[in-house]
Amino acid sequence: MVENKKVLDKPLKIVQAIDAGGWGGAEKAVVMLANGLTNAGHNVEVWVRKNSVLCQELVPEVRIRVVPFLNDYEPFTPVLFARALKTRDIVHVHLGRAAKLSGYIAPLLSPDSRKRLLCHMHSYHKPRHYKRQKQIICVSKAVEDYVKKGMPWVEHTWVVYNGIDMKGARSSAPLFPKDGRAVRIGLLATFKAPKGHADLLKAFAKICDELPVKLILGGDGPLLPDMKRLAGELGISDKVIFTGFIPPDKVFPFWKSLDIACVPSNAEGFPLSLLEAMACGLPIVGYAEPGVKEAIGDDGILLPVGDIDGLADSLKKAVEDEKLRAKLSGMSLKRSEQFTKEKMSENTIEVYKDALRH
Repeated sequence: MVENKKVLDKPLKIVQAIDAGGWGGAEKAVVMLANGLTNAGHNVEVWVRKNSVLCQELVPEVRIRVVPFLNDYEPFTPVLFARALKTRDIVHVHLGRAAKLSGYIAPLLSPDSRKRLLCHMHSYHKPRHYKRQKQIICVSKAVEDYVKKGMPWVEHTWVVYNGIDMKGARSSAPLFPKDGRAVRIGLLATFKAPKGHADLLKAFAKICDELPVKLILGGDGPLLPDMKRLAGELGISDKVIFTGFIPPDKVFPFWKSLDIACVPSNAEGFPLSLLEAMACGLPIVGYAEPGVKEAIGDDGILLPVGDIDGLADSLKKAVEDEKLRAKLSGMSLKRSEQFTKEKMSENTIEVYKDALRH
């Protein structure tokens, strides 16, 4: 392997590794990075488990390798990571299992090889999976603060904001054609507790009897049956549409079907779904969770986490005030321009170069 200073002057050989079979924020980020780095002239290989959805979104020039990722303790994948660090310039791992399995070989690495191993922290993940990771890329300053406070063994951190592909954001037609009879509130997110679906349903239940509104919830996940049951208990099933899984090419059309995006998350690293909603010009109402706040800044209506009454009141205000929605829409569009896929790739390359210089 050539010296690091010489590596910086040529296209990099990069591995992006993620153990995930679904389609969420981390998977989207890996696709954006892999495609962006490849388009910038670097040689990228993505390591995934068998049948990973994200493979369908990679450009043909990105090489794909299926690796075991059997469990947190299997010996096969760490050996592959050890070999990769001898032949690649950067090994960039995402999420807990890839972080843990690559971490097993970290103590055996030379100082030069150790520089080449970077871990990406997409949210407030449990520190135990990251105990041997020394270099972490964080998706927000909020996540970086979490790492610095809870992972004292980490030697270097960087913040690289998620970016999105803006193509189609403004021109896409609604996935569900609008009829003009109701103001549509919605969210596209995996049905997991941190996304706050229960709070959104409860807030919507407080306003839907007095206003012409519909709630559209896109996505699937473990809590989807529970949320359908909660909608029934609240007596609002006839006013809530659960779309199920929304494929990647239908994300912007989904957001274009709405009039207001509501993001009541209680834990977010840096929400890609929010960026997509802003790029479609949607007014944002949600909770002032640190990652959400960092993404939207002052360009939306944010309430304290858990303030269901405040969420309901703010949604009611946005529904009733068309001029307010128009103002917030313009603010969302302008804000979204800060978070492009190109900036994400450029900033990641700068991190790689910085890591190799240490």
